[in-house]
Amino acid sequence: MALPPPVSIPWENDGPRILGATIAITSLALITYSARMWVRLVMVRNIGWDDSIMTFAMALVLAGEGVVIASVHYGAGRHLGDIDPPTNIPIAIKINFVSQPIYLIAICVVKLAVGATLLRIASTKFYKTLILSIMGFMTFYTIGCFFTVVLQCTDLRALWDQSVPANCWDQKTLQGLSYTNVALNILTDLLFAVFIPIPMLWNLNVNRRTRISLLGALSLGCFACAAAFIKISSLVNYGKTGDWLWDSRDITIWTVVECNTGIVAGSLPALRPLFKRILGTTLGYGPRSTGKNSGMGYLRQQDTIQSAHRRGTKPSTMSDETSSERAFNAGHAYEMDNKAGKGNPPNKSTTTSTVFAEIDALSSDESVNRTGLADGGLPRQGIKKTTTTTVNYDANTKY
Repeated sequence: MALPPPVSIPWENDGPRILGATIAITSLALITYSARMWVRLVMVRNIGWDDSIMTFAMALVLAGEGVVIASVHYGAGRHLGDIDPPTNIPIAIKINFVSQPIYLIAICVVKLAVGATLLRIASTKFYKTLILSIMGFMTFYTIGCFFTVVLQCTDLRALWDQSVPANCWDQKTLQGLSYTNVALNILTDLLFAVFIPIPMLWNLNVNRRTRISLLGALSLGCFACAAAFIKISSLVNYGKTGDWLWDSRDITIWTVVECNTGIVAGSLPALRPLFKRILGTTLGYGPRSTGKNSGMGYLRQQDTIQSAHRRGTKPSTMSDETSSERAFNAGHAYEMDNKAGKGNPPNKSTTTSTVFAEIDALSSDESVNRTGLADGGLPRQGIKKTTTTTVNYDANTKY
């Protein structure tokens, strides 16, 4: 592919800006990801598919950032006429090309990780089917985009070596494919950040603060949409003058921002136990629990069950009792205390116990009660049902 006469504007060099922006956002994503994995491995001890997929995405992002740094070293962000020595031009263009499929795949993998997170809290078959369908569609079109990148020329060496004879797609075709890819990325970002989480989480049987915090964290994916929109404006003039390394500077920055913002937004919901521990310590309340199971989302008992525990009755666990049994045991504890003369409960009392059956939800969310953790097993996917049991009893009645 023949290159036009090189443009030379020596005082224009956006290489440092490329490095500053991409390294900063990649570092933020790495810190957030590391905190996520620490919470999952140390605090909640529950690793899911979403964590594994996000790990793969983070590895791709780090590899991509290494490629970006190398491309800037060889001249990315400068005009072709200002790259010295000129032999660095084909090297820089080749490295710049290598970064494209890396981030193309990384963006898709990040969204798959977010989708896997949503699957963990999906409460109905409809949402699970919808999320899986979107994930399958993203995988399908990303594979298609990958082949458009690697098959745009009969010999890819023509992209960086003008001496290689080859036929390549024209500028308008490549731009059209790029616009289509960006549009689909924006659509899937909106689906996973807004249109699916809001109706799915709004009716989730957790306290309002938890629900709003989860929605707020996932909605940060809208920033990835903003980055994609800005990238569209950079595609308009890309390649028209043949000054490839200069024209691609903003595309590189906003592609990296889009990908890493997705990692940050997808990892924040998993950090709720960490935020609770830090804020609790700062405010003087201390962590909610200690010991080897700290942060595991201990089963939270109602006031009556806590009272039974204080009176020496063996506390019930969700792994070996139903909600009805727990409610009954709480009332029975009051009766036994009354017979022993330890208290004077009223003649009639009401015990209410709510249990989430088969919860995985966001497994690092301490505010959601879980089942199946007492024996070390992992809970199954999704919130299957919520059972609320109210037991009325008369302390003067013998059972």
